[in-house]
Amino acid sequence: MSLYYLGIDVGGSHISGALINAKTGELIIESYHKAVHDSNSSCSEFFKRCEELFSVVMSNCNLSNFESILGVGVAMPGPFDYENGISKIYGVQKYDALFGLNVKQELQKIADGTPVYFINDAESFAVGEYVRGAAVNSSKSIIMTLGTGFGSTFLVDGIMQDHSEEGVPSNGYLYDIPFKDGIADDFFSTRWFVKQWNEINNENIASVEAIAKLANENDLKALGLFDLFAENFADFMKPWVNSFKPERIVLGGGIAKAAPLFMDKFLGKLNSENSLDVKICELWDKAAIIGAVAYVKNKQEKEISKNKTVRKTEQFLIPEKKEESSEIAYDAYPAFNIGKGKIKEGYENLAQLISQSSSIVIDGYQGIFWDDIIKSIDKELAQIGKSARWFHVDAAMKPADEINGMLEPYLGGDDPLFGKITDKTLSDWFDKDKLSKIVKDPSVDINIVVGPGAALTGWDAPILYIDLPKNELQFRARAGRAGNLGMEVLTDNKSTYKRFFFIDWVVLNKHKEYLLPNIDFIIDGQRPDNILFMEGEDLRAGLTAMASNVFRPRPWFEPGAWGGSWMKDHLEGLNTNVENLAWSFELMVLENGLLLESDGFILEVSFDTIMFNNYKNILGDCAETFKHDFPIRFDFLDTFDGGNLSIQCHPSPQYIKQEFGMPFTQDETYYILDCKGDAEVYLGFKDGVEPLDFEHALKHSQEKSVELDVDRYIQKFEANKHDLFLIPHGTIHASGSNNMVLEISSAPYIFTFKMYDWLRLDLDGKPRPINIDRGMANVNFNRSGDTVEKELISKPYIIKQENNYTIEHLPTHKDHFYDVHRYNITREVTINTNNKCHVWMLVEGSKIEITTQNGISQIFNYAETFVVPAAAESYTIKNLSDIPVLLVKAFVK
Repeated sequence: MSLYYLGIDVGGSHISGALINAKTGELIIESYHKAVHDSNSSCSEFFKRCEELFSVVMSNCNLSNFESILGVGVAMPGPFDYENGISKIYGVQKYDALFGLNVKQELQKIADGTPVYFINDAESFAVGEYVRGAAVNSSKSIIMTLGTGFGSTFLVDGIMQDHSEEGVPSNGYLYDIPFKDGIADDFFSTRWFVKQWNEINNENIASVEAIAKLANENDLKALGLFDLFAENFADFMKPWVNSFKPERIVLGGGIAKAAPLFMDKFLGKLNSENSLDVKICELWDKAAIIGAVAYVKNKQEKEISKNKTVRKTEQFLIPEKKEESSEIAYDAYPAFNIGKGKIKEGYENLAQLISQSSSIVIDGYQGIFWDDIIKSIDKELAQIGKSARWFHVDAAMKPADEINGMLEPYLGGDDPLFGKITDKTLSDWFDKDKLSKIVKDPSVDINIVVGPGAALTGWDAPILYIDLPKNELQFRARAGRAGNLGMEVLTDNKSTYKRFFFIDWVVLNKHKEYLLPNIDFIIDGQRPDNILFMEGEDLRAGLTAMASNVFRPRPWFEPGAWGGSWMKDHLEGLNTNVENLAWSFELMVLENGLLLESDGFILEVSFDTIMFNNYKNILGDCAETFKHDFPIRFDFLDTFDGGNLSIQCHPSPQYIKQEFGMPFTQDETYYILDCKGDAEVYLGFKDGVEPLDFEHALKHSQEKSVELDVDRYIQKFEANKHDLFLIPHGTIHASGSNNMVLEISSAPYIFTFKMYDWLRLDLDGKPRPINIDRGMANVNFNRSGDTVEKELISKPYIIKQENNYTIEHLPTHKDHFYDVHRYNITREVTINTNNKCHVWMLVEGSKIEITTQNGISQIFNYAETFVVPAAAESYTIKNLSDIPVLLVKAFVK
């Protein structure tokens, strides 16, 4: 069986196509077909014409189906998202009805699932001429189409160049370059000729062809118009020719057919100093078809060798169903039961739900695999006989350069880690007029608009929201499968994360908060192969139940340069086939998720969802102080058999607010959950350390890559199990090796100024960023000598002792806004929240049971963190073992 590619050229007034022999690359002449099409017609009419074209081209070669078609290449005018097949054509009086539409999805339906690829029409024309036409064997060429629009492509050895090559405009596009009182497209397209002629002669003429006919009959006005065109064209092209220095220029399009009328004058005025060869194209309207297929072949070859990894991490994707077992010693997937029948699974069920409406809004978080989800839903809709149009809201986003300019004040310049919390909202990413142009197609059963910000279209339709845990977003970003909001190009991981933290998460969370009361269905987007979803009403009810009982966030785990082995050895449910684990995000609320369980299914939403819905229930008497910012953080720092943490400090409240826009700072404590050998904690300065001497030593170490004599400057203290070290802002500190630290802290967590990092490399083989200047602006040299032991090592004392339990106070520093109590429980104790939120961890013993006054009971294991909201009011902790258990409780003072 012969194999083919199908090439399609979408023009301003026509659609044409042909088959290309997959083996020889030759266009099958008898298959070629060109059909007239009105580019201002409806999207349904466009796809009808495409379907007719596909049918005619294939029947011309006696093909009845797509079995022998390896791929479809489509040459499409811009602006267009060529990678994803989404139309961004706007304001150019053609194909407006396609704006925001997933054209790829629609054409793949017509092609029975055959892969469809898109390439810019000017680029495909250029590639076609390079492969088999007038640009063959030219190492540097500019290929231009002069027709209904002005297209351009700059090629070096057949590869399209962007502005990174000298003398090349952005994307190789000349059409939008300013010229005279407009842009190039205004002067080097059919409409210029038509407009000029009609103004000169006060008569209507429709085409360049008609004007050329008059010129060939020696009409002086027509000849003069072509002379003016040649002068303008030469003036415009001269700087580009001089800077790029092409060997050859190839002209195509309808105006090029009139080349004898302007070529001599154009070449004479261009007067290039280079040996420049200007040719008229050879393939004409078949060039774009050949170029589109050449692009498909190249794309498919790359996809074969492309890494298919969708998430870069050693940690497991959470299962769809929870395995219940009384033998679990640490639950990596803690879930709150919301009752039976609340969570549904599968695209079939989701499609049934969607099919009940004529229009749907599917909003969601950044990093969602929209293509996979759309294909799966659309397939199920087709199974039940429903037709759908898929529109993508990101077509209405402002250009990436404009977004970058808007966000520059928040990105921290060259600082690799720190920016400033943005005050922008998601609507600032969008062009309001373009949003209004995403309109429904009445010819189909269901219209669906998708993407972060889809609800901004204002469609009167049910809202589905796809959430994604922030750890999974980061795993996808590291694998090159997700980037920043509104960015077309992926950046390095540190830059991506910085923008996530200071910008993307801020605006997406605000948007989620705004939508939450009106979300009709929530979808867990981390498993694109099988979807889990629930009604928005059940979500909000489940969150409210959580907020008046007890719950545990889902932890997640990360390796690090100094990481250890304790968590690998003690915590169940983790992938232990890793070099180390450094952190556990036990309660790092900005990045934690919450699991809701029904019939064994576990659906995850971000922690901030419960704060948006129930912050008053959660926080009680400090609710208006912190609002949606949960104030307390619990996490693990594991240096067992690992290295020392960096020598570091944290910013003052004034500094973090002024520099980074954060409402409160990072005041920490180290609770030693476990340790071994000669474990130590670095804390405070030695007596007599001079700031300038310390700063000079740090910078000398950094610049010369020589070790810092840390013991000369910083005190070390022996670490013992259940010690509490106090680290208010400005305190120089680090955990030494062989510690398992429960870090109890105020909630900010990336604002660590590393001042010395033992000259080691990060896991990516690069040095971790050092912030000596920021550190010196914040470090407190008064925390030194005997003051450190007196003020920064907590001295526990008993505040209550009963037969069943003892309560100790582990005093924190005056700068800490939270306090710590430790409970030693032999049997049970009943506790009142007194309108405060309590954060707990079991730090010694195996299991406890918590029962709230509402009668809901949950079991927690050793090293697990859990939250008792203020609204729980009263609860009982029961020791489930024969020996006493120890728990620590943190709460806002």
